[in-house]
Amino acid sequence: MRKSVVALAVVALLGLPTAASSAVYNFSFAPSQALFGAPVSGSGTFTTSNTSTIVGGQTAFEIISISGTVNGFAITAPVLASYGNYFTTGPSFLDGSGVKFYTEGSNGQNRVDFFNQSSNGMYRVNTFSPGSSEFVTASSFAVVAAVPEPSTWAMMILGFLGLGFMAFRRKQRAAPPYQLA
Repeated sequence: MRKSVVALAVVALLGLPTAASSAVYNFSFAPSQALFGAPVSGSGTFTTSNTSTIVGGQTAFEIISISGTVNGFAITAPVLASYGNYFTTGPSFLDGSGVKFYTEGSNGQNRVDFFNQSSNGMYRVNTFSPGSSEFVTASSFAVVAAVPEPSTWAMMILGFLGLGFMAFRRKQRAAPPYQLA
């Protein structure tokens, strides 16, 4: 019995929450000042790696996935080959390189560039097919996942241990012998 309780305790400890391997940030942008083409608006989610680097003097995390919509069309995939897509923690959440991704549009895939125009500190969005370029008002905030309190984990583990003990005790009781009539 002692070995099974120790084994159950080890399994319970291994199941405790650990540090997340990525972070999630919601973003949105809306038309502000058109340069050419149709107005552009969008929103979605960046998921970043947990490994930081320095990009343009700011702490940055590589964007590993993007989801959301731009002008009502779903974001399908980031453009990863040409350079790193980074979410920065400085005064702007995107640097001058920004992030490039595709949306599924009426003309097939449409590439979107979303970046911070460092010369004026404004965010800008460029789309291709159809072409447009616009300064946008943009915002981003971290999505905080609901993580149970340590006391909740402790109560849950104690509950499972109690259930296991009750099952063990029931097994130990001898059932009354059946009598044949």
